[in-house]
Amino acid sequence: MSYRLLLSGDRSTFTTLALDVAKKELRLLADYPAPFNASWVEPVASQESVDRLVGLSEGTESGLLYTFEIDHALKACRTTSQQQTRGAPAHFIMLQDRSAIALATYLGGSIAIYPIGIDEDTGGPLLRDGAHMEILPDFPYTFGGHGPNKDRQRQCHVHQVLEDRQGRLYAPDLGSDRVWILSRRKNETKPELELCGWLQCPPGTGPRHAVLAPDESIMYVLGELSHTILAFDLSAAPADTLPSGAPISIPPIQGFAPNIIPTTVPPPYQYRMDSAEICLHPNISNVIYASNRWERHIAQREPQIQDTRIPTELPAGDAIAILLLSDNGRTVVEIKHVRTNLDVIRGMRLSDDGRYVVLAGQEGGGVEVYEISGERGEVWTPVAGLNEGFEGGLKHAVWL
Repeated sequence: MSYRLLLSGDRSTFTTLALDVAKKELRLLADYPAPFNASWVEPVASQESVDRLVGLSEGTESGLLYTFEIDHALKACRTTSQQQTRGAPAHFIMLQDRSAIALATYLGGSIAIYPIGIDEDTGGPLLRDGAHMEILPDFPYTFGGHGPNKDRQRQCHVHQVLEDRQGRLYAPDLGSDRVWILSRRKNETKPELELCGWLQCPPGTGPRHAVLAPDESIMYVLGELSHTILAFDLSAAPADTLPSGAPISIPPIQGFAPNIIPTTVPPPYQYRMDSAEICLHPNISNVIYASNRWERHIAQREPQIQDTRIPTELPAGDAIAILLLSDNGRTVVEIKHVRTNLDVIRGMRLSDDGRYVVLAGQEGGGVEVYEISGERGEVWTPVAGLNEGFEGGLKHAVWL
């Protein structure tokens, strides 16, 4: 069996790879010119040799949201539509009804909805010219000028957006220590968004990414700054704005806040690491995967460290935390770690069948694929890796 992958990031190209499972081999297929800092890409449709995708460019003063397609047979890549965004968009999703794209902007501090249409010739998505809707939540730490982490929490930094089956949107905001909850109303001329509440994380959490449990009763939120995973009971989430017009604040489930950093890293120096991404298995319940990064760079990021507890020999790479949960998903039963050979893990994506996971290293430039097995999805076995021919800057990997 073979799979095809696409890599993107802060680099000049999109790169396609072939994974040959029988040969345990990753092979480079092609490189295509990519927009500046294409840190997030999602495939949306495929037809024969053509994959159609949506991507973003983080930009600086302003970012870019665009649709594009890759014809693998012709080894050609072309942009099909694009729109400017606020500075540094971080993540987006195609809404379930395929009417629009929801976008989170990290430096813009907003959640936006961009309407899309369908190309009559190809059937692929196209960004429509016209009004888009954008909400900029109020920064809750305005009085002090910044949040508990004064270097990272000076404004809203929306890092992701998710949608549940009822059409509510959830947006983890690293700057505000909140996951914003928004309702969406359809409007023929302009999509509408309304803030109806938030999940309130402890100060200094820095929520980065989140996932919904399969039954959508719980949301698990990964704190980039705290290195913890929080769980929220969504039964209290508002279906819409409350009759009083006041948004609702939902606290985390008490007693659920596991730290995902390996125990070999002394607690005083964990703040020099960042947590990255969180995933659930598509077929196995009550297992969470979460990635760590920057473990090899602790001393470099904190040069005054004079502590014998910091290993003089650097680890091979960053570690993935595997959290096994109770049947109701509200308690952590066990935490395992898988040590990779990747420096600063930034991309982590499971294949749709749940058999494999691909990881990408931002600093080392490497890619690794692991097979997932075990009754609870807790066994990760290396399948293939590739490091040659990559510059740094890998931030994302997807299965095509």
